[in-house]
Amino acid sequence: MSRKRLKQYLLLLMAIGVIAVAMSGGGTFANFSAQVKNPNNAFVSGTLYLHDNGGTTTCTSESSSDNLSTNNCDTLFNNIDLTNAAGATAHLTLSNAGSIPASDIQFQVGNCTVGTNGGTATFGTAPTCGQMYLTIQETQSDFATNVYCAAGSASVACAAPSSGLNLSAASTGAFANLKTVGGVNATFTKAGGATDTRYYVIKIVPGGVTQDNTLQNRKISFDMSWHIDQ
Repeated sequence: MSRKRLKQYLLLLMAIGVIAVAMSGGGTFANFSAQVKNPNNAFVSGTLYLHDNGGTTTCTSESSSDNLSTNNCDTLFNNIDLTNAAGATAHLTLSNAGSIPASDIQFQVGNCTVGTNGGTATFGTAPTCGQMYLTIQETQSDFATNVYCAAGSASVACAAPSSGLNLSAASTGAFANLKTVGGVNATFTKAGGATDTRYYVIKIVPGGVTQDNTLQNRKISFDMSWHIDQ
């Protein structure tokens, strides 16, 4: 074999050796690998559920697609005598049954109307919604130990009902905040917290209504709504 041919041959063997080493190194590298995974990542929202118990059944906001179900809600005042100057009271328990806290608790009086109590005979001038006064007293669970006047006046105990809200003023369509100690907006913690349930005594009395024949066969009707926000 000529000297030139031998040199070419040796160079070819060297090239083949380099390729073999490179391939061997690549194969060895592929035998080492590592991987980690963070599974099931998700963004979710909690629930904000308001439960209303007026003494008989519990009305729940989640029972209706529009969250305004009245199918199981108690009537707080049912045919209370208008001639009773002392008025009437009702007990209400409100709970945040969801998983996230609420920043406020609000109420609204709506659809206040004056009509007749099943007949047509009336005498004199009818009473008005503006002559019916409302206070909402927050209490402990016994409905007797006052916490704060939630609506009507800024004190531990609600003042005389004539210092409260009349149904005409309270039925403008806007929601009003219930208050708690210090006059700040009442709130709910998430379900299971220390203050996820609040207790209220609602009082309505006639003010400036003449207790005479003009009240015969009269009826005042209204709705009360309760609302919370995140």
